[in-house]
This record gives sequence, C-alpha cells and structure tokens, in this order.
Amino acid sequence: MEDMEEMEEIEEDVFIGKALRQSQKPYKWAMYGEWEPLKEFYKKKPDEVVRQLSTNNDTVLHVVAVAGHNDVLQFLIDLIKEPNKLLYAFTTGNSYGNTILHEMAASGNLEATVILMSEENKVKEKYRSYKIMLEIQNTLGETPLYRAAAFGHTNLVKYLASQVKLQPQQQDIEQQDIEKQQEEAMEYHFNRNHDNLSILQIAVISQHFETALWLLKEYPNLANRKESNGLTSLQLLAQMPYAFEAKFCKNIWKMLIYKWIYPSTDDLKSRINEPSQSSCSQNITRWRPIRDMFDEIKNQKCLSSLTRMLVEEDYSWAVNITTDINTFTLVCPNKSDDPPQQTSESTLKQTPLHIATRMGISKIVKKMLESHPQAVEVLDPVTRQNILHMAIKYRRLAIFNMLKRSKSITSRLAYRIDTDGNTILHHAAYVSSYPVDAQGSIGPAFQLQEELHWMARVKKIIPSHYAMHQNNQGLTAQKLFEKEHANDLKLAKGWIKETAQSCSTVAALVATVAYAAAFTAPGGNDNYGVPVLRHSTFFVTFAVSDIISLIFSLTSLCTFLSILTSPIEYKNFHHSLPFRLHLGFALLFFSLVSTMLTFTAAVVLLIHHQKMWTTSLIYVVALLPVSVFGLSQFPLYEGFRQCVKYISKEMKPIISSIRGVFGFSQSLKARNTIF
Repeated sequence: MEDMEEMEEIEEDVFIGKALRQSQKPYKWAMYGEWEPLKEFYKKKPDEVVRQLSTNNDTVLHVVAVAGHNDVLQFLIDLIKEPNKLLYAFTTGNSYGNTILHEMAASGNLEATVILMSEENKVKEKYRSYKIMLEIQNTLGETPLYRAAAFGHTNLVKYLASQVKLQPQQQDIEQQDIEKQQEEAMEYHFNRNHDNLSILQIAVISQHFETALWLLKEYPNLANRKESNGLTSLQLLAQMPYAFEAKFCKNIWKMLIYKWIYPSTDDLKSRINEPSQSSCSQNITRWRPIRDMFDEIKNQKCLSSLTRMLVEEDYSWAVNITTDINTFTLVCPNKSDDPPQQTSESTLKQTPLHIATRMGISKIVKKMLESHPQAVEVLDPVTRQNILHMAIKYRRLAIFNMLKRSKSITSRLAYRIDTDGNTILHHAAYVSSYPVDAQGSIGPAFQLQEELHWMARVKKIIPSHYAMHQNNQGLTAQKLFEKEHANDLKLAKGWIKETAQSCSTVAALVATVAYAAAFTAPGGNDNYGVPVLRHSTFFVTFAVSDIISLIFSLTSLCTFLSILTSPIEYKNFHHSLPFRLHLGFALLFFSLVSTMLTFTAAVVLLIHHQKMWTTSLIYVVALLPVSVFGLSQFPLYEGFRQCVKYISKEMKPIISSIRGVFGFSQSLKARNTIF
C-alpha cells in the first residue's frame, strides 16, 4: 500500500515537472527582465497567462506584479478576453494563498494596483456575487490591505482603505449607517487569523512607523487590541530597543553631513514635510546613503508621535494588585542552603512601563510617566517589583537617573521588597540580569569597578538599615554581591596583574632607551665630552623630550610595580587600583610620545644642514600624528583619557574649597576695609 502511494507521488511530481518545463523560457525572461520576448510568447499563447509558472503556483501575473512593470501587466491582462478567465486570474492564489493584489501590496506598486482595481470593476458589472480581491485572505489570513501595512507602503494602505470604504452597497444609506458599515467593513482587515496580530501591531513590529501612525490616527481603537499572547501594540513596541536607536547617529560622517545641510530643527522639519528644495542640499540628498538617513529621521519622528499616542491610550497601569507584602527583616525565616533563585518574569503579564524599563527604552518610560505619573508605583504582578527595581536590576542608568530626580518618588520606591525578599540593593548585587550591551569597559578590573560604583549609587538612595536586610536565602546585599562577583574578582585579579606586568616591561624598556639616549648625543661630542650640536634649537628639544620620557617612564614603572605589590580585594577595585592603572597608562602614553619626539629631534639635528632638511622635516611631522593615532587604538590612550576625566572629577571639590576660602578671605578683607 505504501509502495502504491509512493508511486503515485512520483508520478504526480513527474507530471508537474513536465508541465513546468514548458514554461521555463517565460519564467527565465520574467526573472531577468526580458519583457519583449515574454510579450511575444504570451501573445501567441494567451491561454498560458493563467497557467502555473513557478513551483509556488505563481502565474505570470504574480511575477509581473512583483516586478512592477505596469505596461507589461496591462498587456497581459488585455490578452485575457473571457471574463470568467479574468475573474479566475484575479482571485486565484499561489501556494501561500496570495493573489495578484497580495503581491502588489507587498511590492507597494500603487499605479499597478489602480490598474488592477479598475479592471476588476469591469468584471464586477457581470459577476456581482463573487468575492472581491480586497476581501480575499491568504493562508495566514491576511488581506491585501493588511499585507500592504506589513510592508510599510503607507500610500497604498490609504488607497486600499479608501476602496474598502467606497463599496457600492454603502452609498444609498444614511450617514451614520454608512460610517458604521465602513467600520464593520474595515474590521475584516484589522486582524489576521494566524495569530490574531492586528494591522497596527504588524506595522509596529516591522518598524514601519509612518504607516502605524496613520492607522492609529484613523482608527484609535487599534491601540488596545491584543494578539494571541495578550500583548498590546505598546507592549510589543516596548520590546524593541533597537527601533529607538538612530543608526545614522553612530556614523560620524553622516552626522557631519546632516549638521552641515540642516543645522537646526526647523530645517529638518521643512526637509521632512517639503522634500523638494531649491538649494545645493537637494543634490546631496539624492545620494542614496543620505536619502536613507533622512528616511530614518522621518521614521524616528513618526515613532515619537506613535509612542506618545499609544502611551496616552494605555491604562494597563491603573490596576495594581497588592496581596503579599514583604517587609524589612534581619533574620530570614526560610533560610536555605540552595542557591538563590530569582522569580521568573513573564512579559505577557508585565505592563508596557515595566517592559520598557527592562529593555532600557527611556523614551517610552519618560512619556509614560509624563502622561500617567501614577504609573510609577505599579508593581509587577509576578515578582512584585517596581520600575526602580527593574532599572537597577538591568543596569538602566538613564531610567535610574530619571527616577532619582524626584526624592519623593525615590523614597516611595526604594523601600519596596519583592517576592524573593530582595531590596533594590540586592538587585544591584545580582549579575544574572546584567545586559551584554552594557559591558563597555576595557577590562575585567574596570567592569568590577563599575559594579562597585553601581552598588554605591543604589546605597545612597536606600534607607541605611536596609543594608542589613536578608532576602529569602538569608543573604544581605553585601554577601550576595561577594557571592555573585567571586568569579569576576578572580578574573580582575589575573587581568590587572598581567596588564601591570606587561606595561611595566614596556616602561622599563622605554626608560632604558631614554637613559641611553641621554649619553649618546646626536652629532657626537668634542674632546671635552661636550655635545657638538648643543647650540642648536633642536638639541634643546631633544634634551627636554628625553628627560620627560625618562621621568614619565620611570614614574609609570613605579606605578605598575605598586599595583603588583598592593592587596587585591573588592575595596581596592572601587578606587585605588583602577586609578593607579589609569595613571600608569597615562604616564606610559606620555613617555612614548616623548620618546617619538626625542627620535624626531635627533633625526632633524643630523639632517638640518642638508638641502633636503625641509622635506625630511615635513615627512617626520606628517608621520608623528599617524603614530599617535596608532597609540590611540590601545588601552594607553583610553587610560590617559580616563585618568584626565578622573583627576578633573576629583579636583572639583578641592577647587570649590579653594574658591570658598578665597571668597571668604576676600569678604573679610572687604569687611575690614569698610570698618
């Protein structure tokens, strides 16, 4: 029996294969855009227009509809003389259930769609009972209007929506009934059967925000529609952090061009609203990368408006269930030796505010708190965590700083304890939820320093006695931090020792070279041991740069040796060790630059009496920035930058104190002068 079925399948495959072999040439012509021989072929065989062309049961009309050649499409439609065959061509779908109009909706060809709809109107005069193309669904349950929205063709969506509203049976009715029937007619296109995803949600997921914004303005009731998992459009949007990142901002050249063309916000608005401009910028915007950049800017503007409208329509924050409440405790009654397990979080039950906080989308959080300020205190129904817990847990600094601006909000949120008995300080100690994209440090030591700084930030806003609170596993926040970061401490120890040893070797080598250069003057010495070229200006440069190189290299060597001999514990990574490592990097960077300057001065001393000294000097000066740029790619430059940043930060209180003392003395002097 199985052999018979297998034989039948083979015979069917052979039959289909032989049928497709007859259409190999027109398929190849359509794929390579050779339209003239395609026209000649179907002109001789008009019945082949409605026959299968590909393995997906596409006809030639499906292929041409995607290609966007309207003249070829009109030519092929005119070849079908019989109305019933034309009706068959319009309504027959391929293997995916897509009709010709479905394919046009995906390609966004508005002109071809108008042609097709006009041809359909001619057929409707004779066959009034057949299902029109706009109402045909593919295998996923998508109408052409839904599919056009999924691919972000806003103009086509507007046109198809207008065609839905202008059905003949709706014209001889009162205005209120017409509007009601129009809404009912559009309802058919709002969802697909596969997963109940709404037309607005598919536009949001596909990041076609201009289309989504138009749909939301026309049909506001789409805002709170839920898909099969119970998620609204705002909940889906809150899970898309990359949609809020302007990609062109990461490209410095595009940013410079953008600032050059449109230095102000008004220029940007005029560019978005009025694309045609009579200026030199018009030619530049014709360049594909720049045009894509402005399309992205327009999309971001639509995203901002869409987010605001969705936030205003969201009221998921209004219901706040408060059942079990945990409070501060010094002794955990359920102490266990098992490793701490955090309560799993379900996105399906979280509000858009919690999802946006977890994903780090500060724009949604900001607009949510502006529209619904009471939402800040809503707790997650599963973990009983508020947005401050989540911002700390997932290291969302921008949202953390946003909440910290109000002391009242911070104080109300800071003392909350979740279902696992964790305070916000416990969440600062966890590393399991630490996002990969937040690990921007240049080494394990600096990563551990960031974690210690994060703990210090949180400790400032939490009640002091909460530091002694034990969670359900009987761990305080400090004990939990040490347990969670034990491996990080081990990695940081090995990394900082290895780095200090490597850099101390380089510093010793630079010091040796600088010391040797001090006793080997360019041009040699006279009989009394005095340098022959000592009166040259370049010799002074050589001597000073060599001394600086020697001093900096020896100082950096001492700095790295102090790192190797110091105790390596958690408290040392908070301040001491990273600062000394940055300082060592900065000193070594300066010593290398001084060594290059010493070498340059020595070469110039030897060649400046020759005729080509000017050219040689230019070459050396031209190569020096290249060398410095090469150094900037290594941690030395980063260490120098971090060291300068740290010193400036530490010097602010000292400078303020000096200014205060100076101001106080000046006031006393003025007072004595008056009296």
